Amino acid sequence: MSVEYIGGSILSAVIEVLSEKVTAPEILGFFKSHKLNDGLLGKLKETLNTLNGLLDDAEEKQITKPAVQRWLNDARHAVYEAEDLMEVIEYEHLRSKDIKAASRRVRNPYRSL
Repeated sequence: MSVEYIGGSILSAVIEVLSEKVTAPEILGFFKSHKLNDGLLGKLKETLNTLNGLLDDAEEKQITKPAVQRWLNDARHAVYEAEDLMEVIEYEHLRSKDIKAASRRVRNPYRSL
């Protein structure tokens, strides 16, 4: 098994996780709370699914076609950037929920008594 194929398998797994994260409540909540276009998430999911479908063919062709290898490297970079972005969005959404909860406790410190 070649290193490129293993890398493709890893990339395919990352794409699967990203496709699931796109519809996660944290991501959707972040988009809604910041009044962002959540239609972009649908487009991202569609693009990820398309990319995942092309991966197997590209993995085979990259050996003989340098242009495919460059495209595959660009695709890898884009997927890893998207993964990083999803992690930042999840973190920011959870952080904003913690801040809101803390501000409610500060406004009414005797509420739980």
